[in-house]
Amino acid sequence: MKREPPRRGMAGPEWDKGYGGTVVAREPEEKTAVAPLNSRTDGRSAGKPATRARIVAAARELFSERGYRGATTLDVAASANVAERTIFRHFPTKAALFREAAIEPVERIIQGFIDDWGGRQHGVLDLRTEVHQFYERMFQFGEQDRRLLISMLAALFFEDPERELFPELAHTLGPLLDALEKVFEVEARDRGFTLDPAVAPRLIVGMALGVTVHGDWLFPGREPPPVDVIITQLTELTTSGLTGGRRPS
Repeated sequence: MKREPPRRGMAGPEWDKGYGGTVVAREPEEKTAVAPLNSRTDGRSAGKPATRARIVAAARELFSERGYRGATTLDVAASANVAERTIFRHFPTKAALFREAAIEPVERIIQGFIDDWGGRQHGVLDLRTEVHQFYERMFQFGEQDRRLLISMLAALFFEDPERELFPELAHTLGPLLDALEKVFEVEARDRGFTLDPAVAPRLIVGMALGVTVHGDWLFPGREPPPVDVIITQLTELTTSGLTGGRRPS
């Protein structure tokens, strides 16, 4: 029996003409849902907290593995054992889900780093110990959500280059870098640093995150060195440069 396409307004898959004019079903593209009337505009509806938490946990895992585009809301629904429409009762769009599942955890880690590092007393420990502890905290930050960091970078550079979905992504590290700049200014005054406090701490953060996020590329075909070895090398490179404190020949 010839299968007829549904009339307009009927639920079901969308229909297209296939090869030779035959009518074939085409799955609808992933929707950008409009928030229901009983939802708050930020997507944090008054649904069951346990259901929402399950959705967020499943989304965080899938976004970490597949990135923003690769993980569909159908995938998240299946992983969280809910209907896809349930996701859109809690989140008005997939982008809102990505914010809560992938971006907000990284922002909380960054804020924790700022609170911990910025609030401590500086100038008490020797320079190498201070720098070593700084790198330890940076690696903890990077290792906690390495895959989320990668998915955020992918979203920033490849999936949302116009900054339409996630305008905040370009500024995620901003508070951390600004806080470190202020710390560096104090350290520079007390210890006699001559490096630019607006540039040097950003390069240091770049080194730490680069090793954390791109470690597989930096040590291809070999076992990466232990983290404590990397931290020690970064500490020496930061405090003494390539010469290790010796005058180059």
